[in-house]
Amino acid sequence: MMLYDALMEPRRRAPQRAGHRTTLRVPDDLARAAQELAGELGTTSNDAIIRLAEEGAVALERRRRAAQIASERRDAVARTELVDGLELPTPEELRAAMLSGRHEP
Repeated sequence: MMLYDALMEPRRRAPQRAGHRTTLRVPDDLARAAQELAGELGTTSNDAIIRLAEEGAVALERRRRAAQIASERRDAVARTELVDGLELPTPEELRAAMLSGRHEP
């Protein structure tokens, strides 16, 4: 009965988007995920693929930013100029070095 109900519900049209038109071959696992998302949202598989791509782009930017911050913090720790290779900085020095590379948004 649920399948019948789902077939009888009108599907919302996907929003019109500006941008490049393209034809893609979508891997089977991504196509399944897009179909599932489309069903949940009541939209088209193509719209769902765009939504998945947008979320992926956000996740990629977040990973890149995290890597950049980690690199800046490693560099900040390296700038503490340890006198002896066996001598470690104090926790306060480490904290100050890590936070010195931090940029407020």
